[in-house]
Amino acid sequence: MGNPAGMKRKKKEKRRAKFEARVGGDLGPMAAYLPKDMRAEILQQVAELEKAEKAGKK
Repeated sequence: MGNPAGMKRKKKEKRRAKFEARVGGDLGPMAAYLPKDMRAEILQQVAELEKAEKAGKK
């Protein structure tokens, strides 16, 4: 049967991991908990850096 409290904890951990993967994206799990506008700004900066890096390699 199992410990109901343990099962509840595991379910929460799985749900949290899915949320962090979906929302955090490439920035890691802590990015999921940033405010939406701040997260969007950081993602934009990362995209610009990747674009500049690709342009530098060519």
